[in-house]
Amino acid sequence: MIEPFSVVALSPRTFQVKEREDGVKNVKRINEFMDTAVMVGAWEGAPVRLVVIPEMAIQGMIANTPGNREKEAHFAVTIPGPETDELAKKARQLNTYIAAELYMVKDDDFPDRYFNVAFIIDPAGEVVYKRYKATSDAYEGGMLGNMNPHDVWDEWIAKKGNGNVMDAIFPVARTEIGNIGIAICHEGVYPEVVRGLAMNGAEIIVRPTLIEPAVMNGMWEIQNKAHALFNSAYVVAPNLGPEIRDDGGIQDLFGGQSMIVNPRGQIVAQQNGWTSGDSFVCTTIDIEALRRARVANGLYNQFKDMRTEQYRAIYDQPIYPKNQYLDAPPTEDWLAREEATRARNIQTLIKRGVITPPTGYQTNGFAKESSVIEARSEVSGS
Repeated sequence: MIEPFSVVALSPRTFQVKEREDGVKNVKRINEFMDTAVMVGAWEGAPVRLVVIPEMAIQGMIANTPGNREKEAHFAVTIPGPETDELAKKARQLNTYIAAELYMVKDDDFPDRYFNVAFIIDPAGEVVYKRYKATSDAYEGGMLGNMNPHDVWDEWIAKKGNGNVMDAIFPVARTEIGNIGIAICHEGVYPEVVRGLAMNGAEIIVRPTLIEPAVMNGMWEIQNKAHALFNSAYVVAPNLGPEIRDDGGIQDLFGGQSMIVNPRGQIVAQQNGWTSGDSFVCTTIDIEALRRARVANGLYNQFKDMRTEQYRAIYDQPIYPKNQYLDAPPTEDWLAREEATRARNIQTLIKRGVITPPTGYQTNGFAKESSVIEARSEVSGS
């Protein structure tokens, strides 16, 4: 039986790494605040067994030229590595699981490619879970220098899942405190990643970070509540605190509003806005109660009602091309290539009737811009 326990979601200040070793300094800073947050979190009346850290909290926003292999190799880290070693010390000290993320990560199976990777460290200090970000926004790869498993799809499924897509793309950590899956940042903008984790057994969904303006306009909150409700799962969603600039100024690109949502889609803990320092939210969660609800033959147990054959047809026709970087890593024209790919995808969706273009679409510049981008990409050889 799993006794109720407290979970703490940190919103630390962020500091951009200038050198490879700066990430370790950031972890040590986060660990100091974690001590305070866990002490206060225990005042819930149950021990803190899970601490979650936002995406980009460790590395900040690396200043990089996308496709610059030398810079990317300089900043790339490993899991396990020095950053996770520091977190492992804290996990052992606090007897808690720690979930976090690093976004420029090497992988032995794919040399000269870098990935955004979430991970979980157990109370013994061992890395027990890794999940690679599978869906990113229009500019993430092109700006940060990382890519998705879909870009090396055929080899990825073979090497990471032994042919099993669910294990390769939607792995779940089955732990003594429940089954945990992580949907990284922009992955939570879409319903599929969290549903995939839930269909692979996840009971706690960690959804770290979302950038503005998606926080101030309510998207962050709506998405987190919907993921919890649709998947009968707890959603623990930490967002970044403000970035501290070299001149001492403060830059807020993420808007805070860390939250924890229960399986009915109700926010049970929330940070209202952002502060100028480190902050956190916490609450107690009950996995056994969740499990009882999931086996109940009632309205809120939606898994039992899924008629999967009819849903599968939605995705029969591919949209985003796979294996884009299977043969060679992306180069410095990466962003232009990604823009061109997405422009072509829009044209494909129009041809299929998924999207109906606005009046005057062919003459209002949208289609022309798409053609220009596509032509530029072809000329550059990408």
